Amino acid sequence: MLSQPSVDDHALGMVHWSDAAIGLTPALDRWQVEMFEHYLGRRILEVGAGAGRITVIVAEAGRHEELVAIEPSPHFFGLLQRCAGTLPRTTLMPVETGTLLPAYAEHFDSVYSVHVMEHIEDDRRFLEQMLALTRPGGNVIILVPALQFLFSQLDRNIGHCRRYNKKMIRVLVGGLPVQIEKLAYNNFLGVLGSLYFSKVRKVNYQKDETARRTFFGLYGFFSKYVVPCARVIEKAAPAPLGLNLTVVLRKQ
Repeated sequence: MLSQPSVDDHALGMVHWSDAAIGLTPALDRWQVEMFEHYLGRRILEVGAGAGRITVIVAEAGRHEELVAIEPSPHFFGLLQRCAGTLPRTTLMPVETGTLLPAYAEHFDSVYSVHVMEHIEDDRRFLEQMLALTRPGGNVIILVPALQFLFSQLDRNIGHCRRYNKKMIRVLVGGLPVQIEKLAYNNFLGVLGSLYFSKVRKVNYQKDETARRTFFGLYGFFSKYVVPCARVIEKAAPAPLGLNLTVVLRKQ
């Protein structure tokens, strides 16, 4: 039987994310899914589903036969259940990735994670586990924050071990039985915003309620007004750098 971890060490620094904050960024969430939905297939695993923002978009597209979403944090799993608990052909599990082995070995057409791997100290092992759950010819999809020069106290506060660039990904996957199908930056305008708010203003949403209102207000503003512009620009001209990095690996 799959067991739930006894200690919630997966939500450190992020417990202020609640039901009220889940719906702040629909445009940003939709844009992130657009980066990889073409590669999903029919049997899908989401690793680190969090509060379920991405889970809902993938499930409501209705192109899956099976969607399994795992989230080991009790805090976030409660949010996930409320957000995604009634979605069709969707199973929610409060477990870590390795727990699914060997029962789901090479089972999924695609295994994806959105802003999870940067929290994992041993990212190579994390990637190997995702590959072990993916069928040959299937895809491992990873979205991560990009550009180490943007690493700030905000990253540290929410448990980020690193931010990534393309070279780091190529080194990380070296020797693994994969082919890089996609390796692309996105959200160039977000780089400028991150520099200002994380490096110049040093906004810390954990400080107090006023800081949280400021942070979530800025986050919502960015999704509503900046993301639509960025999507149009980057469809015409791919971003040379970006706040995020999308990685698609085809398992050989």
